[in-house]
Amino acid sequence: MPNTDHLYLSHEAIRDLAAVLSEIPGVAEDLEDAVTRRARHNAPSHRLSSRTSDQPLPFSPAAARARDHLHATLVAWVRLICEQRAVPYKGDPTTPGLSRWLHRNLIAFAMTEGVESAPTEIRSAVDAALNIISPAPAKLTINPSQLAAARRTRLNMSGIATLARELGEPFAKVTVRRIQTLRDAGKITPIPGPWSPDCPEQFTVGEVLDAHLAHPMRQRKSPHLSPCQ
Repeated sequence: MPNTDHLYLSHEAIRDLAAVLSEIPGVAEDLEDAVTRRARHNAPSHRLSSRTSDQPLPFSPAAARARDHLHATLVAWVRLICEQRAVPYKGDPTTPGLSRWLHRNLIAFAMTEGVESAPTEIRSAVDAALNIISPAPAKLTINPSQLAAARRTRLNMSGIATLARELGEPFAKVTVRRIQTLRDAGKITPIPGPWSPDCPEQFTVGEVLDAHLAHPMRQRKSPHLSPCQ
C-alpha cells in the first residue's frame, strides 16, 4: 500500500483527476476522427478557395490543435512525474496510453511536487477537445416525443454528458463526473453486460436524468490543498 501522507492534491482533486483521465481514451479517438474528418461533428470546413464547388480540406486544423494540446499537456505531467521520481516511462506514447499510465499512477501523481494545477489543466484540454468533437448548439428545440425517445436511449457516460449539454437546463450539469458520482452512490445502475474490459458502461438516459434531478448536487467548499490531507 503506497504511503499517501504527503499528497499535493486533495482527495477530491484526485477523484476529479481520475474521472477526467478515464474520459481521455474515448475523447482522443473521437478527436482523431475529427482531425481527419471521418466524423460529422467537427469544426467548420476550410476550403481551398471561396468557390462553392471546392471540396473541404480532408483535415481540421482546429481539431489538430486540440489533439496536439491534449497530448502535450499529458506529456508534460508524465515528464514531471518521471523526472521527480526518477522512473523511466515505459508506457504507450499515444494520448490514450499516457492517460492510462497517469491513471495507474494516480498516487505517485498526487505525491509529485507542483501538480496542484494538473486537474484544472487536463480538464481544460479535454473540454477544448470536446468543444471540437461535439460543439453545443446555440439553442436546441426538442419536443416531448423526442425527449421521450432520448430518455429510452442507452449511452455511456460521455455520450449522456454530451446529450445533457444539448438538452440544456436543468440537465446542463450532468457531466461525466456527475454521472460517476450518481453511480458510486447507487442512484443509477449500469445496464447489465456482458462487456469487454475496455468497453465503457452504458446507462439508460432517463434514469440518469431523473437521478440528477432527484438528488441535488452539494455545494462545494473551497478545497484546502495540503501535502498531508
